[in-house]
Amino acid sequence: MKTRFLHIALPVLTMAAVACGDSFEFGTPTHDLDEKTDFAAGTTQVLWKNKGYVYPTGRIHNFRIPGLVRTRSRLLAFCEAREETGTTNKDGGDIDLIYRISTDEGRTWSPSRVLFDDEDNTCGNACPVWTESGRLVVFCCWARTGTTEAAFRSRHFTFEEAQRYHNHVVNFYSDDEGETWNGPFKCFTEGRNSDETQYKWTGFFKAGPGHAIQLKTGEHKGRLIVGCDHKYERFGGVPVAADSEDENYYGSHIAYSDDEGLTWHLLELDEELHYGNECVPVELSDGGIYLDMRSTGAYKKTRAGSFSRDGGITWSRYAVVPERIDPGCQGSVANYNTDGVPSSVILATSNNSTVREKLSIRASLDDCATWKSEVYEITATKSGYSDIVVFPDGSVGILYENGPKHYNEQISFRKIPAATITAYINQ
Repeated sequence: MKTRFLHIALPVLTMAAVACGDSFEFGTPTHDLDEKTDFAAGTTQVLWKNKGYVYPTGRIHNFRIPGLVRTRSRLLAFCEAREETGTTNKDGGDIDLIYRISTDEGRTWSPSRVLFDDEDNTCGNACPVWTESGRLVVFCCWARTGTTEAAFRSRHFTFEEAQRYHNHVVNFYSDDEGETWNGPFKCFTEGRNSDETQYKWTGFFKAGPGHAIQLKTGEHKGRLIVGCDHKYERFGGVPVAADSEDENYYGSHIAYSDDEGLTWHLLELDEELHYGNECVPVELSDGGIYLDMRSTGAYKKTRAGSFSRDGGITWSRYAVVPERIDPGCQGSVANYNTDGVPSSVILATSNNSTVREKLSIRASLDDCATWKSEVYEITATKSGYSDIVVFPDGSVGILYENGPKHYNEQISFRKIPAATITAYINQ
C-alpha cells in the first residue's frame, strides 16, 4: 500500500523518519473534499455540519473532535470526518483527519483539506502545536478498522502487539503553516510503567484531543507536551479483567518531545493520574504545568487537575475540583496572561454535571489554585468537545461541537472579543 495526502508537496524527510521511529505505510485516500460552500464571516460560523449538508453524497455521517491552533499568520481548525456508519456517534471505523485554514483570524475560511486519510481506518484526535522555530506539529492517532476499544475486551494486547496490529500514535509536521506536510511518523517503542508488577497499562492508549503546548520558560524551555490517556491492565498489583468496563481503571499521562516532534517519550507513571482521561496541559506563569483532566469512574461528574514543577516529568496526585462540574466530556484550557493578570488561565467545558450543554469559560486568577464560581456562557444549547486559542489582543477563539438537539450536530467557530473576556474576569 502507498500513502497519499492532499496538499502534500514535500517529500518525507529521512532524518525525521529515523528519529521518530518507523515511517510506515498506510492505504490510499478514498475521497477528495469539495463542499462548494461559501462560509460568510460572522460572530459564530459553522465550519462543518453533519450529514446531508456538507457532503451531498452522504458519505460523511458526522464531524467531531475539534482541534485549534494559531500560527504566525494563520488559524487552523481540525476535526474528524466520520464515514457513514449507520450510527450518529462512532469512534472507530472510516475516519479522516481534515482541516481548514483562516488567514484573517477566523473571519473567513478555506475549503477543507485532508491531512490524514487511510482507506477505511481511523485517523483522528488532532493535537496541534505551533513552535517558536516556526514549525507546526500535529500529534494524532491511527487505529485499524474493526479494532476499536471494544476489541481489547477479549484479551489484553501487549504494547508491541497494539503498535503492530491496532493503534499507533503518530505525528505530522509542517514548516509552511499547513500548506504542505511531512509524515506520518510512528512514535513510541518504549515501555510506560516503572513497575509492571504493580501498575501496567493496556496496549490501548490515545492522545488528546485538544492542542498540545510548547514550554516557553525554565530549564525545559522548548519542550512539547501533549495530554494522553490509557487503561490499566494491572492496578496496585491486582489484575483488571480484559473485558472490564469499569471506568475506575482509566488514567491520564503525557508525552513529550525535546526536539520539536522528531522524537517522543512516554512517562513512567503508575497511579499519579488515576481516574483521569482526556486531558490538556497549560503552562503557568511561574513555569509550572497544570494538566486539566476529564474524570472517570467515581469522579465522572467533576473535572480534575494535577501540577508538575519539573517540565512534566513528575506530577502531583490527581485532585478533583468540586466547583468545576462536568458531564464527562473533553475540555480545553489555555494561558491568558494579559491585561495585567499574569497568572490567569481560562478553561472551556460544559457547565453541567449530567448533560453535554452550556459550554462555558471558567477562569482561574492564581495559576489554577482556585477557580471563579461565575462562568462566561458561550452557548446555552447542547455542546460537546472544544478547543481554544488566545489572540495577541486578548480575544479568544473557540472551535466547538454544538447543536439545537444534539451536542455534535455541527462544529462552529466563534471569536470572543477581549473586552468580553476581560469583563468576565473582572466581575
